[in-house]
Amino acid sequence: MALFLVDPTLQLSIELPISITTEQALAAQLERQKDADDGYGFGVRITNSIGKAILDALDWDLKEPTAAQVSYAMAIAKQLDIPLPHDALKYRGKMDAYLEAYSPILKLSQIVKRKQREK
Repeated sequence: MALFLVDPTLQLSIELPISITTEQALAAQLERQKDADDGYGFGVRITNSIGKAILDALDWDLKEPTAAQVSYAMAIAKQLDIPLPHDALKYRGKMDAYLEAYSPILKLSQIVKRKQREK
């Protein structure tokens, strides 16, 4: 058996094969949900699990940047007085490119400032 993940907006349909054991357990869960006052718990759990699985499966450059990357990029933007592109805050690959481009400039400016103070 297979489940299908469908998004009409993206015109996406992904077949997700599952074992017979998983199919049977899912059927039991859905039956239990019908009998419960609310099926909210299972719906939330499946949504969270699938959302996490999709994020984990994305290519590295399409994942969100790490908190450390964002913090460092914000420091660079402030100290060099340059903009931090919105895409860099959304995608790790864009953030990596931003840091690769401007980190050496920040380090060089810090060296220059230190040498000027030493004079």
